[in-house]
Amino acid sequence: MEPWAAQGQFCRGLLNCDIILTSPEDILSFDLLTIDKCRRNEFDIGRSMLTVQRWLKKYVRDVLDESDEILHVKYQLIYTVDGVAKRWKTIQTILEFVKKHAADISKCFYENVCYKLSERKSTFPQFRLQSNYRYADKPIILSFILETHSSVEYLVHKFPRLDIQVFLIIRDLLSSEVLLVAFTNRYRVNYGVNPSSSFNRLMAVPFPAKDVVADRTEFGQPDGALVLAQLSYNYSGLNEEETDPASIYDQWILYEDEKYVPKSIKQWNKVNLKDYQQQFDYVFPTFRHNMLVINYFLDYFVFLREVKQFPHKLVAYA
Repeated sequence: MEPWAAQGQFCRGLLNCDIILTSPEDILSFDLLTIDKCRRNEFDIGRSMLTVQRWLKKYVRDVLDESDEILHVKYQLIYTVDGVAKRWKTIQTILEFVKKHAADISKCFYENVCYKLSERKSTFPQFRLQSNYRYADKPIILSFILETHSSVEYLVHKFPRLDIQVFLIIRDLLSSEVLLVAFTNRYRVNYGVNPSSSFNRLMAVPFPAKDVVADRTEFGQPDGALVLAQLSYNYSGLNEEETDPASIYDQWILYEDEKYVPKSIKQWNKVNLKDYQQQFDYVFPTFRHNMLVINYFLDYFVFLREVKQFPHKLVAYA
């Protein structure tokens, strides 16, 4: 249906006191399509769609059910580009500093920090900022962590481009409160990794309630998603499949044509013999919560496959 014809039906419906029900997705899709038509220099149809869009903005009313959930900030989508592996490497370094100073922070601000020391030095501690912390003590904590800010223009003439990317990522984590927001969320209550085998993603996703996974949703802020994924695996540790190289090796073998794979390397134990009982009793318990092992798993098997970035993105909000 042409835009002018649709507007004619809308006007007749308005005169007849009709009611037309639609979803926010349809309205937002129409808005984005209007912008896309203009980008493609299809100005005639773009102007017609813009006229319909303005008419809808004037007469349409939004009806929200469970508005607190629908309008929650966690569903806001903000996309960034560049940095690639530097993003999660920087996050891992920042979390290492959090691990190092968590005990001191909890002593200084014990009323506003939930902290539980880990038994092993290689394990990330239980660390969460209480909800009342943000308003009362945020300036004190920020002054403890941050130094003076420098503009991008000032940095351009002093540091290489790759170094500036790292500086901007750190500023995003600290000054933009990405790290702060992450630590105010509760693991397995506000976020976590979907344990279902049918869910083909390993990144952290929103949880609307304790151990309840939000279907078909993900965190749109890239650095926030990386931090929450790091924390999820730091808290849960890896399972047997994630620490077993044989499962990865088997996938490589299955991907090849069988006739090209020598029998001598078809099985992992023929390449490098391992004692499974030793793995289960000693190797797995030792390294399950080791941050370096978890970082390796995330670097090579999660982030490279699942992290998204877009050079151009059209975004609309409900």
